[in-house]
Amino acid sequence: MLVPEGAKAGKISKPYGLRGEVNTILEPHAGNNIEPDNPLFIDIDGQRVPFFVEEVELVSKEQAIIKFEFIDSLDAAREVSGCYFYFDPSHQSESAEDGEDLAKLIGFTASDREKGLLGTITDYLPHTMNPVFVIQSESKELIVPAVEDFIDHINPEEQSIQFILPEGLTEL
Repeated sequence: MLVPEGAKAGKISKPYGLRGEVNTILEPHAGNNIEPDNPLFIDIDGQRVPFFVEEVELVSKEQAIIKFEFIDSLDAAREVSGCYFYFDPSHQSESAEDGEDLAKLIGFTASDREKGLLGTITDYLPHTMNPVFVIQSESKELIVPAVEDFIDHINPEEQSIQFILPEGLTEL
């Protein structure tokens, strides 16, 4: 069976209540795209099984309570606890729009808060699971994950972006 290649939406952490609701930990920006009557694919034993969302309650940007169709008891909710879930591959999400915005950063000067100037962004690779920037300095090429947590600020007027990169990333 062909496994859909939808973007990861989050992980089911534990049951919530007695009707089969589950507490979930969401990927960045995923909460904006989870809607009732749309399917999410739960990875059960390596197979992504579609379940329609009946109800969704956003607790925070990183957490939601979701009621899936056919998961209607505490035991059923326990069975999917710990499973990752994914968007429908045909689902147009904000992350696609974000990718288009991030591609506009090609040509910007990149720097790190601690290390200083890194180089110029020469490419943006919008892979669904791990989008990255390609930064070219005088001596080497650097690959930096295009995640919100690593971006300190973007200055469109100066065409520059400042990162907060984990220690050791620039030495790879």
